[in-house]
Amino acid sequence: MRTTTNRTLTAALALTLSLSLAACGSADQEGAGVTTEQTTSAETTSAETTSDDAETSSDDADDTSGTTTTGAGGEDLTATALAAIATAEAEAGGTAYEIDDQDDDGTWEVDVAVDDRSVEVTVSADGSTVAETEDDDLDEDDRAALDAATITLVDAITTAVTEVDGVLDDAELEEEDGSFFWEVSVDRTSNGAGDDDVEVRVDVTTGDVVEVD
Repeated sequence: MRTTTNRTLTAALALTLSLSLAACGSADQEGAGVTTEQTTSAETTSAETTSDDAETSSDDADDTSGTTTTGAGGEDLTATALAAIATAEAEAGGTAYEIDDQDDDGTWEVDVAVDDRSVEVTVSADGSTVAETEDDDLDEDDRAALDAATITLVDAITTAVTEVDGVLDDAELEEEDGSFFWEVSVDRTSNGAGDDDVEVRVDVTTGDVVEVD
């Protein structure tokens, strides 16, 4: 009788142990499943974040290239104009007092005062080569303004483009109510500001900006 009872207890204990092990195994599998799902979810989120960051960087690059409509082009335009002035002055042997924006062929026209005459010097687009020259009479007002000026055309252009953050369009001497000034037309299109030409007046003796219109 005791032997039968012991066998019954042993069988019951074995069954209980088997069920417990099975339950633990199931719990471990479920836990592993949760861990796997969490890992996969984290990897997916990380990948999506990286992709979003890459798209954002690409968009930022596009925006930068869109707003920088001249970049080197804008800066070079002013630089080549200044080079054209130096070339014209060296060719004519005088003082430049006016520069017109580039013609359709890209050349610059620079007026240089030489004593009582004016020499119009046409300079190549890069500002390095003289294409042609033409003599004319020097206007009395221009002569008077040049005699009063201590600020050069180059100085006035540099001041103006810095003042309004743009590139040179053209520049010349002007007189109003007995006062002389350099009038420099500056194009701010190159800085993404749209079609926006600004007239900057620079005093011929002090170099101060006296008006921006």
